[in-house]
Amino acid sequence: MRKHAYLIMAHGSYEQLGFLISLLDHEKNDIFLHIDKKSSFSKLDQQILQEKVKKSQLIFVPRVAVYWGGYSQIEAEMSLFRTASQHGDYCFYHLLSGIDLPLQSQETIHSFFEQHLDKVFLTMMTLEGDKENIDRLKYYHLFGRLTPRTFPGVFGKAFFKIYRKTEVVIQKLLRIDRLKRDNLTPIKAAQWGSFPQDIIKLVVASEKQIEQTFQHSFIPDEVFIPHLLHQKGLLGRLYDDSLSYNRKEDFQGNLRYINWWDGNPYTWTDKVEDSNTLDEARMLGYLFSRKFNVLSSPKLKAKVLEWTASGNT
Repeated sequence: MRKHAYLIMAHGSYEQLGFLISLLDHEKNDIFLHIDKKSSFSKLDQQILQEKVKKSQLIFVPRVAVYWGGYSQIEAEMSLFRTASQHGDYCFYHLLSGIDLPLQSQETIHSFFEQHLDKVFLTMMTLEGDKENIDRLKYYHLFGRLTPRTFPGVFGKAFFKIYRKTEVVIQKLLRIDRLKRDNLTPIKAAQWGSFPQDIIKLVVASEKQIEQTFQHSFIPDEVFIPHLLHQKGLLGRLYDDSLSYNRKEDFQGNLRYINWWDGNPYTWTDKVEDSNTLDEARMLGYLFSRKFNVLSSPKLKAKVLEWTASGNT
């Protein structure tokens, strides 16, 4: 029996997380969960989540304190990749956030991936229109915990911009260019994706190289896997290599329907138009979506239960 590993990164919203876990509970799935070390997570929280699985194994991986934009995001992913790859053999590893939900039944999802066993599912993203996309690879970001989210409000964001500009200007004067020195290719993809076993084993085997290359990069979680695939000549295995510009008409190759055009990203609600939009996404072949808040959208929660019920397509 080919099994799947679901790898979930979460930092709260445990009722929402419990709903996600219950939808993934299947004899062909094991579920690996990373909880941000900065988040409060009690033994009771763990017990409640554990009770959501009847058919799968739920494995809690070593926790990392995650700071947006820093290398700690890769460390958390590596904790999931490493633990899952050591635990067993899986045909696919699906990286999800705790506020994702499936849009299809597990039978439909398994059947789809059985037909694409050698493919890599990432949403490749454009580098155009934002100089930071290049600078975050070209120049070092020396203080990984310092990001636009470190200090709240407009003043915090303004301070980060000033700091980052200063950091880049100094490195320009010193003629630092990591693109040339480390042979880095400006390329990025959405963090979330689905990967066959050989790709995950490659990522885990390359952990030291990844750390050396990206530990002082800004938002490196969007670049380390695409860069590794490019370096190893594996981009030809992408299920879809079209670039996403975060527009509604763009196809998202990771098969996660994420609404960037109405929000950052948009949180689905109980509005009929949201339900209809997600249903259309299902018809287009999307398997997952984010982001959800099941506490504030009980009607949509019921709809997701209907879509993901065994036998539904």
